[in-house]
Amino acid sequence: MKLSIENFARITKADNLIDGITVIAGVNNTGKSTIGKILFALFTSLTDIEEKIKNERLNDIRKSSKITISNYISLMDSAQTSILRKFRVVIGRKIADKIEEILDSGIEVTEQSIREVVQNTINKYQSQDNDSEERMFYDDMADELTSKIMEILQLPENVIVVEAISRYFDDIFYGQINSLAHDMDKTAAVSLEIKGRKNRLIFEDNICKFFHGEVPIVKKAVYIDNPFVVDELAGYNDLNVMQEVLKELLTDDSNNDILDGIIETVRAKEKLSDIYKTLKSVVDGDIVMAQDEQLYLKNDSFDKPVAVQNLSTGVKAFVILKMLIEKGALQEKDVLVLDEPEIHLHPQWQVAYAQLIVLLQKYFDLSIVVTTHSPYFMDAINLFSCKYKVDKKVNYYLSSVEDGKVKMQLVTDNIDLIYKKMASPIEELDSLRYELNNQGD
Repeated sequence: MKLSIENFARITKADNLIDGITVIAGVNNTGKSTIGKILFALFTSLTDIEEKIKNERLNDIRKSSKITISNYISLMDSAQTSILRKFRVVIGRKIADKIEEILDSGIEVTEQSIREVVQNTINKYQSQDNDSEERMFYDDMADELTSKIMEILQLPENVIVVEAISRYFDDIFYGQINSLAHDMDKTAAVSLEIKGRKNRLIFEDNICKFFHGEVPIVKKAVYIDNPFVVDELAGYNDLNVMQEVLKELLTDDSNNDILDGIIETVRAKEKLSDIYKTLKSVVDGDIVMAQDEQLYLKNDSFDKPVAVQNLSTGVKAFVILKMLIEKGALQEKDVLVLDEPEIHLHPQWQVAYAQLIVLLQKYFDLSIVVTTHSPYFMDAINLFSCKYKVDKKVNYYLSSVEDGKVKMQLVTDNIDLIYKKMASPIEELDSLRYELNNQGD
C-alpha cells in the first residue's frame, strides 16, 4: 500500500509506503501526524461506503415517509387519517424495509416498482370502502412519496461519497486542508494505491471536489494519540472523531451471550502468547466494567479493583492495546496509527510498547504507522523487528522542514540519519557540559 500526498497542509509532496510498520521520525511540527490523520480520514470515510450510503438512503426514506404522511394528515381530518397518524412511523419503516429487499436483490429499481411498494404498504392502513375524495387523497400521497423516494435513490453515489470525504477531512483537519506553506489556490491531492489500483482525492478550498475509486476499502483504521481516552469511556464529553471511533471499539458490547467471542479469545491467548506475556509485564490483571459503568483493573494482588482513571498515563497506553486485542477489535489487515505513543512512557516501557507493536504486526499483519521522536523507541522497533523476522516489512522516514515545506525522506537503508537527527540535542548538551567543565581554564 502506498500513500501519496501533494500540497496537503504543510506537505508539498510525500510518498509513503504503508506496508507492515511505517516509522516516521523527526522533530516536532514536521508533518508527522498529518500522514496518520490522512490515512484515518481516508479509511474511515470510505470503509464499507456502499453499505453506509444504502443505509443512509433508507434512513432518509423512513424520515421522508413520516414527514410526507404527517403533512397529508394535516390536510384531511377523518377517521381514516387517524389510522395514518397512529402508524405513520410504522408505514415509513415498512416501505424502507421493502425497498431494502429490492436493493439487496440486485433487481433494477424503477419508479413503477417503488410506486407498488408505497401503494401496497399504504393500502394495509386504509379501509377498502373509501369514497372518491379519500381515494384521491391516498393516490396523491402515494405519488408524492414515490417521487421523494425516487429522488433519494437517484442521488449519484459519487456525489455522496465526496460529501462524506469532505466531512471527515474537515472534522479532522479543522478546515485547513489545502497547502498552508505556499499558494492557497493550489489543489491538494491524496492517492492511496493498493495492489496497483488507486483511490484518488482532490481538494480545493479545503473541500473534496473529486473522488475516483478503483479499490474498495473494507478494513478499518484505528488512531491512538491520547491514553486519556480510557477516562472518557463512561463519560459524555466531546471527543474528536478519531477518539470517538476508538471509544466505540473499546466499549463495544455486541457479545451479549456468555459464549460469544469465546473462540476468538481462546485462539488469541493460544496464538498471541508473546503479546500477552508483554502486556502482563505492565498490565497484570483483567479490565472489567463495573455497575457504575466505570472501568477497573482487577488483580489478585489488589484488595479491590483499581479505577482505570487512577492508573498512570503510561499504563493507560497499554490498557488501550489490551482492550482492543481482547475485544477482537483489531483484525488482520487493519490500519493502526500510533501518534507519538512514547510520550508518556518511561524508556523501559517504550521498549515494551515497541515489542507489542512488532508482535501485533507479525500476528495480525496490520499496517502500522508510528510517529516518534524518541531514539529509544525507534531503536526498540528496529531490534524487535529483526528478532521477530519482520524487519523486511519496516520502513523508516525522516521528516523535516525546508523553506517552510515538509520533506519526507525514505531512509530505510540509512536509519543512522534519524539517529543523528535525534542525537543533536544530546550533542548540544555535551557541548554545554564541556563548556561548563572548562570555565576555569
